[in-house]
Amino acid sequence: MDTVSTITYLPLIAFLTGAVAGLVAGRYLTGRGLWVLPVLLSVAALGLIVWLATIGPGEEESAFGPFIALTGGVLPALLSATMGTLGGRALRKRAAR
Repeated sequence: MDTVSTITYLPLIAFLTGAVAGLVAGRYLTGRGLWVLPVLLSVAALGLIVWLATIGPGEEESAFGPFIALTGGVLPALLSATMGTLGGRALRKRAAR
């Protein structure tokens, strides 16, 4: 896969996957189990941020992979997982009526 298609499709796939995972988590998990998905994505984002922070001058080309993974994968998935979790909780409350 070339760079253009990676930059184009990765955020879309991450966004859709995060939304579905958030909906499922919000619908079926309660309490502390509901926080697992956002916490795991946040830990992954923090790890990528630390990785990017340790890249020194002259090594800018090695920052491309972690940067694309962070901005194109983890952050869209985190946003959509949060929204999906809220939607799943609403579905769970509606089903309980």
